[in-house]
Amino acid sequence: MAKTAKPLEMIAGAGVEAQALTTRMLAMQADAGLTIALRMPMLVKGALGDRRGQTEAAKAVTEKVTAVMESGFAAGHATAMFWWGVVFNPLAQVDLHEATAKVVNHSLEPFSKRAQANALRLRARKR
Repeated sequence: MAKTAKPLEMIAGAGVEAQALTTRMLAMQADAGLTIALRMPMLVKGALGDRRGQTEAAKAVTEKVTAVMESGFAAGHATAMFWWGVVFNPLAQVDLHEATAKVVNHSLEPFSKRAQANALRLRARKR
């Protein structure tokens, strides 16, 4: 019976990570859609010479570049932590599904934070 308990724990761990990843992606998609909808009129005005729209466009580009850099670092860090765990505990059972979900979840975090912050900021500006 001890042999079946460990794989069930691993499956549960991978399921929790996958659920967290799915929740993050759904929330991020909603926030990104709202951000795009609220930013589009400002960006159109910016293309026509409005200073506020041009500032918003520059802010969007800067945020995306920063998020890509942070995401790469977070993915690399989560991957390194997984492999350090394998190196220092080679006899432990490894769940690649859970590790993959953790890496993806960590790499989405910078984008998720920015999408949520932008949606809140632009929604408050709209009021």
